[in-house]
Amino acid sequence: MKTLIALSALVVAAWGYSAGAPESVCDDMTPKHPVEPQKTPLPYNVAVSRKEAKAGDIIDITISGKIFKGFLLEVRNGDKAVGSFIIPDTDKYAKTINCHGTTASAATHKNAVEKDNLTLKWKAPEGSGNYQVFVTIAEDGGTFWARQPSQKIKIN
Repeated sequence: MKTLIALSALVVAAWGYSAGAPESVCDDMTPKHPVEPQKTPLPYNVAVSRKEAKAGDIIDITISGKIFKGFLLEVRNGDKAVGSFIIPDTDKYAKTINCHGTTASAATHKNAVEKDNLTLKWKAPEGSGNYQVFVTIAEDGGTFWARQPSQKIKIN
């Protein structure tokens, strides 16, 4: 009986994340899956359309590579997500969440549909500085890479 209850809890937890990362994981960007994140290098490419921009500019951030089901994307100034993602409600694959008190400062998956190339629009914040793109990507519920640093963006 205890095993059945434990398995039911795992199914509910995993099922809940199929609709995207909750705000409770904004800090560590780690899914609460019943396994540890991968320690191998991230097998996905994260690219930015521009590595330098002005406050308020829109920058495309693309995740590509092999098929993945889930993601969480943040552009950070230190430990805080900054800027805002522009994702229409009608988007089939992605949505925004509010991290660190900033509206739409992170992007996550809307469902567990397989994706292999996804481009999102990020609006640079007002403050100048060097910002770091971080990504968590879930190939599936048991294989994921958490809080991986990728591109840097300089805002003038």
